Amino acid sequence: MYLKNLELEGFKSFVDATNLEFKNGFTAIVGPNGCGKSNVSDAIRWVIGEQRSKTLRTTRITDLIFNGSSSRKPVNRAEISLTLANVPPGLRIAGVPNSSEDVKVTRCYHRSGESEFYINQIPCRLKDITDFLMDAGISPKVLTIIEQGHIQDIITSKPEERRVLIEEAAGILKFKHRKNEAIRKLDSSRQNLERVADIVQELARQVESLKRQAAKAERYKKYKSEIKQLSLKIFSIKVRRYQSQLQTIEAELQEKTQKKTEWNARHATFENQIAQLNIEIEESQSRLNEARETIHQLNSQIGSSEQNVAFKKEQKSEAETDIESALGEISRMREEILDLTNNIENERQRLSTTSQEINKQEIVLDQRKAENEQKREALQKIQEQVLNGEKHVLHLFQQTAQSKNQLTALETRVQGLETRQEKLISEKEEVRSQIQENKSALEQEKSEYQQKAEELTRLKEQQEASRQETTQYSKTLQAESDSHSSKKEDYFHKASLLGSLEKLRNQFEGFQEGIKSLMGNQNNERIPGIREVLVDVLETQAEYEVAIETALGEKLQSVIVNSYSDSMEAISYLKSHHSGRGLFVPLKPKSVPSAPLHLNGTQGVVGKALNFIECQEEYKPIIELLLKNVVIVQDMDVALHLHQDPNFHGTVVTLNGEMIDANGFVTGGSLENESSSLLARKREIETLSDSVNRLKEGLNASQENIERKKQGLAELENSLKQLDQQTLAAEIETNNKLRDLEQWRKEAARLENRDTTIDEEISALDSERDELVTEKSSLDQELASAEQKRNLEEELLIHHREKLEQSRSGLEEISSEISRLKVLIASLIGRRENTLTEIKRLELQQQNLKQQIERREADRISNQNRITEIEAEILTLESTVLKLSREKDQWSETAVQEEESLRQKEEDQKGMDQDIRELSRKIQEITETLSQIEIKRSENRLQIVHLEERAYEDYNATREDLRSAYDETIDENKTDERVKELKEKVAKLGEVNLAALSDFEKTNERYTFLKKQQDDLAESIELLHSTIEKINQTTKQRFLDTYELVNENFKEIFARLFQGGKANLTLTDESNPLDSGIEITANPLGKSLQSLALMSGGEKAMTAIALMFAVFKVRPSPFCLLDEVDAPLDEANVVRFQEMLKEMAVNTQFIIITHNQKTMSFANALYGITMEEQGVSKAVSVHFN
Repeated sequence: MYLKNLELEGFKSFVDATNLEFKNGFTAIVGPNGCGKSNVSDAIRWVIGEQRSKTLRTTRITDLIFNGSSSRKPVNRAEISLTLANVPPGLRIAGVPNSSEDVKVTRCYHRSGESEFYINQIPCRLKDITDFLMDAGISPKVLTIIEQGHIQDIITSKPEERRVLIEEAAGILKFKHRKNEAIRKLDSSRQNLERVADIVQELARQVESLKRQAAKAERYKKYKSEIKQLSLKIFSIKVRRYQSQLQTIEAELQEKTQKKTEWNARHATFENQIAQLNIEIEESQSRLNEARETIHQLNSQIGSSEQNVAFKKEQKSEAETDIESALGEISRMREEILDLTNNIENERQRLSTTSQEINKQEIVLDQRKAENEQKREALQKIQEQVLNGEKHVLHLFQQTAQSKNQLTALETRVQGLETRQEKLISEKEEVRSQIQENKSALEQEKSEYQQKAEELTRLKEQQEASRQETTQYSKTLQAESDSHSSKKEDYFHKASLLGSLEKLRNQFEGFQEGIKSLMGNQNNERIPGIREVLVDVLETQAEYEVAIETALGEKLQSVIVNSYSDSMEAISYLKSHHSGRGLFVPLKPKSVPSAPLHLNGTQGVVGKALNFIECQEEYKPIIELLLKNVVIVQDMDVALHLHQDPNFHGTVVTLNGEMIDANGFVTGGSLENESSSLLARKREIETLSDSVNRLKEGLNASQENIERKKQGLAELENSLKQLDQQTLAAEIETNNKLRDLEQWRKEAARLENRDTTIDEEISALDSERDELVTEKSSLDQELASAEQKRNLEEELLIHHREKLEQSRSGLEEISSEISRLKVLIASLIGRRENTLTEIKRLELQQQNLKQQIERREADRISNQNRITEIEAEILTLESTVLKLSREKDQWSETAVQEEESLRQKEEDQKGMDQDIRELSRKIQEITETLSQIEIKRSENRLQIVHLEERAYEDYNATREDLRSAYDETIDENKTDERVKELKEKVAKLGEVNLAALSDFEKTNERYTFLKKQQDDLAESIELLHSTIEKINQTTKQRFLDTYELVNENFKEIFARLFQGGKANLTLTDESNPLDSGIEITANPLGKSLQSLALMSGGEKAMTAIALMFAVFKVRPSPFCLLDEVDAPLDEANVVRFQEMLKEMAVNTQFIIITHNQKTMSFANALYGITMEEQGVSKAVSVHFN
């Protein structure tokens, strides 16, 4: 597998689409500093998954997109595509085995922040790309991309950071990634298990409670069902009675309606005649407009044609001028061609002279080179003689120096042995004295240790008692803290709800748009004269809220203003801002006299609405105006009875919100949501506010109690802490005594052993000294013989060096002559190239002039033809103008005739309008009579609808249900008594949670489901533990096996690159290889370094390269990009580096960014990165055979 190609577009300086093709082997990328070479490295790093801006040499991710230059605008997206060839089949891509030989990975980023990822043009996730590339051995974190700084980092990084190289070679990075995912899932599963366990515990408590409530709800439903059946029978009887009365009213209504229909028919006839006349008028008007429009169009066409004639004449004049200009230019260019022909002939003669001179000088140069080669061979032989002599002399000198060093070492050794023997005798006497002192000290330490151990046992008993007391106190405090937290949560919940409601109320949510605009100004800047909204100034008890809100209706949203002029100003504001409509009431409204309300002691009357309202004194006139004629009653039956009283002229409203106004209009139905009521919302805010205040007081008291208990707990903990410190101090002292006791025992054993060892060492020293004296006499004889041979070899070496200097002097003279000839030939070649360039330039200029002559000749012929065409077009346009003028005169006569016809039809229409108005008056009179009859019918129908609504509201019963419930045999009074009896039983049940039946079923179902989830989570945690353990075992074995292989390779490659020396890898913690770091030990030949920091820059780079190649030998990467890694290497090291690359290239494709000429010559293909346009990079490729 290898990198086939890289496509860049809009990425950093590569704004244009750029395609870099790569072959197996070595590809070098070159170019001057700042041209964009390293942007290729960044592009590969980004597309294979790098996300850190710092690594990509940017501060923000949007810096990856081309940001514009002096000549280019910024682009909005960056896209990189990387194609891998020879991808192994079966490698999984997004969970699916790969079947394609080539795989194309694409990453795109938009300036707006969106990212796109594709594999083989199919959308995917970034994780799918990184998983696929990790399986293929490609990752931005390891050795796929290596920069010069990265080479240094391998040496200077921490041991823990170096292990990623071994992990990559072992192929365990993906296992480590999966292990981290498993650990995250494990933590998440534990949290979920704790959360589910708490929920299951709470649900178990709820299920038991709901079970009891459900049984009570069953009895409630039984009573309610019987109440429904009996009530529906009563309702059905009343409905039948009202329906009978309704039939009589319908008959009378039908008779009047028939008469009205006849008159409407006559009225329709008149209207049809008028409509027909209107159609004829419209048709005449249309024909007249058509004639006028046609005249206008003809005028426009005549004017346009006249303009075209003038324009054509101008074009003809321009063409004639251009023909004259072309003839003059052609003559001038032919003269220039003759001059250029003469210049070309002169340059060709100069070229011939220069080529002859170059051939002559090259012959002389070849003669000097042959002479130079002969002298160089003779010099080489003399150099070999000198070099062999120097080596021989050096060898003899080293032998002599070695013998002297050995002799000096022997003398020093003998003196050392004598000194050592004296010291051992003195040490033996001192050891025997220490043995006696140690015995007495050992007995004293045993006694002190026993005392400390008894004191420690006593302190531990006190410590345990204090800890138990502290734990019990802490549990009590925790229980109170939990209770406090629960109360606090309730407080915050209600306070948040209160804040939300107050915010909505302050923003006047639920009010008309006009009211919102006037009252809900965020800056609290209101129009002068506006006071409050009506709903905010009145208060009533909860049981009367529905009735009051129904009675007032939309007036609740009325805005109270100081005067009528303020109302007008507010209306003007709404109109100018298009903010909707509003209702306004002045603070002192006009008093309207009304008849007193006669209630006549009617049963079921609650009272006048004014009696249940509280407000400030200044707003009472408004409330009295709105509610003085409103009476609140128990139900609709009472309301109907009171409304039908001839002495009653007010509005009746029930507690449930049903209303009959003074005109007989009935309001009823049900509210979708009680919270939509303005008064209910206001009451809810007040109730919540009281509840929040009570909760806050309780929280403060609870907090004080907790603080007191915390103080008590702190005192207990301080006491325990002191005991802990005393126990720890005693334990430390006891352990110190125990260690001292052991130390004394070890010291006694050591002294005994040392006494025996000293005796043995003194005997060994005597034998060694005798052997050294014998060896010294032998070395003296060898040294004298070596000195004599070295003197003879030095004399012969001096003679050879004199001959070498003479040969070098002659060779330098010939080399200087060769250099002069090369410079002369290069100068002549340059002159020849310049002459050739000038000839080409002149020929090209001559050719351009000929082409210009051809173009101008063609322009002249074209203009001549154009003049002929324009003259024909002018004649055609003048004929068209004459024709259009005649047609315009005909249409003008038609328009005059249509205007006369239109005036006659309009006079006929006025006479018919007068007849239809008289018939309309008669229809209006009979319509009013019908309205009276319909009112009676509506009242009857309202009674029926009211009964049907009550049946629907109370029992959700439809008309069909009422018809089927009809039973004429029942006794209405007895049935009423039975219903009352059942209602009393329902009342005795108290509050019933009807939702308990469904809640019990849902809660029980949820409890069962979560219990199973709890078991599944526990099983999942166990499985994750097993998975992590399995991953640890696999990665540990792989890591250790790969570590050994990389270490062996590192030793071998280091010695090869440095031509000797030693290097080694060691684990910082061998007992824990999964987390252990890796230390590097390296000593080049002839050096003994204690730290890698003491190495030179080149040595550090070669050490890092050795480690890199050691990893590659274990697990080759499909491709590797090296960014200027050869910069710190000298010429010799570059050669060795290249030799290693050749070996690695069997399994790895290398792409090298470099400035080194030797590296460039080593590449199979070369890409040059240039910046011909400021800020825009461009690639130029060169392939070698």
